[in-house]
Amino acid sequence: MNERQLDYFRKKLADEINQLVSNEAAMKVSLQDYSEVHPDILDRAVYEGQRAFAFRIRERERLLGRKIKHALRKIEEGRYGICEECGEDIPIVRLKARPVTNYCLDCKTRMEAQERLVDSGRIGFLEMR
Repeated sequence: MNERQLDYFRKKLADEINQLVSNEAAMKVSLQDYSEVHPDILDRAVYEGQRAFAFRIRERERLLGRKIKHALRKIEEGRYGICEECGEDIPIVRLKARPVTNYCLDCKTRMEAQERLVDSGRIGFLEMR
């Protein structure tokens, strides 16, 4: 991968992490707004559902933030765009679609197929490797 491409992904990932930080700040404000009292049981149920949903989103964004930081670290170490399973280059098209990916499409497809077999009970986890 050339330096221009690395700069593109560095900027794209930095923009995503900045957006997550902005979202987290907005989420904190909205969670503070949830402190209002809801005397009606249905209002309280809706409030609790919205709050639980907000926490799920916050957790997903926190995990995405870790993946983005990992990808940025890989760029600095010269390992970005290399599949962690087979060691081959990950196509630019895949990286543009999912800049935090660690695997090429073939390896990820194979890994997901193995996960489906384990989930279905047709193969044990220890038998996969």
